[in-house]
Amino acid sequence: MNHWNDLLVLILIVSAIYLALSLCFFGLTRYVRKRRISEKYLILINKFRLFYKPTAWLVIIGGFIALDPVTHGFIILLVLGVGYKHLGNYISGLFLRSSPLLAIHTLVKAGKIRGRVNKIGSLGMVLGTDQGEQWVWFNSFDRAGFTLISNQTNEQQRSLYLKSEHSKEKLENLIFDHPILALGKPSNLKSLSAENTYLLHYTLVKGAQQEDLTNYLNDHDIQTNSTEKFNS
Repeated sequence: MNHWNDLLVLILIVSAIYLALSLCFFGLTRYVRKRRISEKYLILINKFRLFYKPTAWLVIIGGFIALDPVTHGFIILLVLGVGYKHLGNYISGLFLRSSPLLAIHTLVKAGKIRGRVNKIGSLGMVLGTDQGEQWVWFNSFDRAGFTLISNQTNEQQRSLYLKSEHSKEKLENLIFDHPILALGKPSNLKSLSAENTYLLHYTLVKGAQQEDLTNYLNDHDIQTNSTEKFNS
């Protein structure tokens, strides 16, 4: 990429693709609701659209840096340094927002916070609590340990912090082979900055209890906690 016109063309291309995805999502939403058929295809398209947005930004930023690697690279590093907190909230929210359980009116429990989702943003959400509306950043929501309870199906999506000397691959085999996790539902194991520490997002099968999973993990030398602060 050698000219600003090339960057403009790149922006127009990724914008056109995002617009096409949005129109496809809108049309499929109306079709699914009108025909009253399974929403699994709608969920897949919504996830693709959600993760396409940051990917498109990375492509555009890459094109911007290519115009002048030294100067533009320094500008991007400066912007990232200033907006580090907001970037962390955005990244933490990607997985949560991709979950079909996170929707308006979903019941949320996170630490001392309990309420229903009134609004979902890119960096956090507005909860309706007994004390009124409250803004919660996705990062804070993740660190507090959370439970999402669907207003329609009563399914529960939860988060759990793990600490173990097992490799991540072995942990995934132990966790995702367990029948307590709902097949086809959002589940993810993420490595954290602290050594041998992970964050697990998972959905339980109906009628299952979290204690069943924590007992199973403890039996395999895996510590569990609702927050990232483990006892020494």
